[in-house]
Parts: sequence; structure tokens; C-alpha cells
Amino acid sequence: MKLLTWNIMHGGGPERLCWIALALLDWAPDVIALTEFRSRRGGGLRAVLADHGWAHQARSDAEPGENSVLLASRVPIVHADRHERLAPEHRKRLVTADLACGTSITAAHIPDARRSDARAMVDKSTVWHEVLRTAGARKHAPHVVMGDLNTGRHRLDESGETFSCTALLGRLATMGYVDAWRAVHGRARTASWFSHAGAGFRLDHALVSGPAAGRIRSAEYGSAALGSGLSDHAPLLLEVA
Repeated sequence: MKLLTWNIMHGGGPERLCWIALALLDWAPDVIALTEFRSRRGGGLRAVLADHGWAHQARSDAEPGENSVLLASRVPIVHADRHERLAPEHRKRLVTADLACGTSITAAHIPDARRSDARAMVDKSTVWHEVLRTAGARKHAPHVVMGDLNTGRHRLDESGETFSCTALLGRLATMGYVDAWRAVHGRARTASWFSHAGAGFRLDHALVSGPAAGRIRSAEYGSAALGSGLSDHAPLLLEVA
């Protein structure tokens, strides 16, 4: 199974959406998770994906003009959890789909937060704890948590120690989840997003539960898409047997 996660930046933008669609068709994954998807301008993208095989779709609960998360799959979705137990500002950042093949996917866009901003930290922690609750309930079956997690490991996924909620990311590891890119590349350094100052950060991840962790075949960032200006994030593409 091939999976892709990509933050398409502010809904993709009217001039970028057609090129984003062509890139997705070219990569041809089985499951696509898009963050910062906006349904107000993204209806055409959903239709293109449906016409080309990704007919099974689930979107997080968000207003049409808000950033949301979209899952599009070639494999039928048996059940979709839109995390409606959360407040609206939090549930728009998550959607979980149970696929007919027995694998489940949680697509997430964790909010960013500086450690000095108490309110933002509450928002970030709230979404993270829902991810952990979902991941814990599915850790004994094939499950993938993927998306823009706005979190990473100090001095490995960034040059310094600016990330917040790193301990919550670590809790996924204690549940047996494996960072797909690190499983393939070890302690190599790369970035999926760059600040205006040019500092690189690996924000976009795919973490695979224990029962499927040994089946990771590949994991690569589509850096060419980042360089072309299609988005300010590089997509992450992985294959799990």
C-alpha cells in the first residue's frame, strides 16, 4: 500500500490546485491525506481524485473556508471518525478512517505552538492527546498516523530545540509506533518545511503501528514539489507492504 501526506498550504490556491492534482495523479498512491484542505475551493480537486480512483473520501469537520484534513482512498472506507467529541476548533484538524483492507489511517494537522504561548499550547496538547487516544485504541492492528504534526525531535528534525510537545510525539513510540522515514533513513537529516530565515524542520510525518512497522518498504519526501512552489511543505510518500 502506498500512502501520501501533504500540507497543500492555504487550501492549495486557485493557481496551484490544478498542478497539485496533476502531481497527485503522477504519484498515484493508494491513500492520500491532505492537510490545509479547504472545501470552498477544493471541490474540483475532490472530483478529480474521485474520477481517477480515489472515490472513497472523508473530511474532518470544518467550515468551507477553514483549513481541514481530507482523506481520499482507492480502498473503501468502512467507517470514518471525525472526532466530534472535540470542540470545533480542534476536530477540524483530525479524521480517522478504517479501510476495508484492515488498515486504519489517522490524518492529522497538529497546531503549532511556542512553549511560551499557554493558550496555543493547550490547543496543541488537546489535539495531540486525541491522536494518542486514537493511536492507543488501534495499536494492536495496522494503523498509520500521518500528517503535519508540527512536532519533531530536538537537534535531529531541527537544528535547535524549538519544538513543543516532543514528549507527546515520544509517547507514540512507547506504544510501538515507528517513524517510517527514520526506519528507512536512520539518523539522516532532512526538512519538509523551511522558515523565512531558511531554517529547515521536519514537520510532516508518518508513524506506523507495531503490527505493520516491519512492513515499511520506502519513505521519501517529494522535495521537487517543495522547490516548485506547489506548497511550502514537501509531501511524504511511503509504502507499507
